[in-house]
Amino acid sequence: GQNLWLSDWTNDAVDYYNMTYPNWKRDTRVGVFGALGVAQGLFVFLGTLLMANASVNASRILHSRLLDNILRVPMVFFDTTPIGRVVNRFAKDIFTVDEAIPQSFRSWLLCLLGVLGTLFVICLATPFFTIIIIPLALVYYFVQRFYVATSRQLRRLDSVSRSPIYSHFSETVSGLSVIRAYGHQDRFLKHNEITIDGNLKSVYPWIVSNRWLAIRLEFLGNLVVFFAALFAVISRDSLDSGLVGLSISYALNVTQTLNWLVRMTSELETNIVAVERVSEYSELENEAKWVTETRPTEKWPEEGRLQFDNYKVRYRPGLELVLHGVTCNISSTEKIGIVGRTGAGKSSLTNCLFRIIEAAEGRILIDDIDISTIGLHDLRNRHTIIPQ
Repeated sequence: GQNLWLSDWTNDAVDYYNMTYPNWKRDTRVGVFGALGVAQGLFVFLGTLLMANASVNASRILHSRLLDNILRVPMVFFDTTPIGRVVNRFAKDIFTVDEAIPQSFRSWLLCLLGVLGTLFVICLATPFFTIIIIPLALVYYFVQRFYVATSRQLRRLDSVSRSPIYSHFSETVSGLSVIRAYGHQDRFLKHNEITIDGNLKSVYPWIVSNRWLAIRLEFLGNLVVFFAALFAVISRDSLDSGLVGLSISYALNVTQTLNWLVRMTSELETNIVAVERVSEYSELENEAKWVTETRPTEKWPEEGRLQFDNYKVRYRPGLELVLHGVTCNISSTEKIGIVGRTGAGKSSLTNCLFRIIEAAEGRILIDDIDISTIGLHDLRNRHTIIPQ
């Protein structure tokens, strides 16, 4: 709005050539120009405030859902998932949600409005330019689709190949004393270099794809400048000189704006993958309910009688049974020792008492109450375990 008003203002030099410029005209021009500037600042402030508030709320909700769900997933999830993959969700992906996505969305919105404003001014100055918009838009669309699809997959590979780096680093730090004791520093350094090289195999092609995009968009932007200037020259007798100058100046900057629009579109689509990854872990199947309607008495368990009734357990669906139909009765105050080879299921039997592993068949009764019918809070809050 300010630029259009300024363009119209420059035409006053022709209208009042060799004449005294009226004070009321000057005051009107300056007043409207200042009002447009104040309005622009106000809209920018309100837009930034709304976007900041929305991004903070969205980040808080996503992080809370992720944390709440991870704290409630079954233990088998941590047995089968590398710790680096979980850390990556809370580190890289949450950082992307907090920092990268709001900035990318704001930049994308500004670039989109900039391109639309540029095309509007050019079409306003030279109406014949509307003929060229459709073919240029088609070329731009296909270049953007090709680049965005490729870039998204490259960034996805970057995210996947980054997890082994976190896993290796975490394992190295936790076992640093053992690594030094056995003199395996060089082996771990070599493995670290291998994981980083694997990550760079997806990072470097992404950088090359950016150069590929820049060349094609530079050519497309030059076509916009060429046709804007060409139609301005062809229709020079019927055009407003101030508006033509404004359209040419806008066209000269459209190349960079088009480039950034594609980049921001790609970056936004790529960063949205972080939301997908966070949502994936936010929707994992949880353990049983923490509190159920069926609750034991406050004094439970009073006697401590334990009964296994044809109890069978497997770690995950599809695996072999770990415990095959355990049946026994343990009286109150009775002391029991469980003996077996490694992997026989001694720890698994203890885990079953806390429903860390759910039953495949059968049941466990404590003081005649089936532990599968009560909430995990009541069960685990009333018992004590000393880890081995």
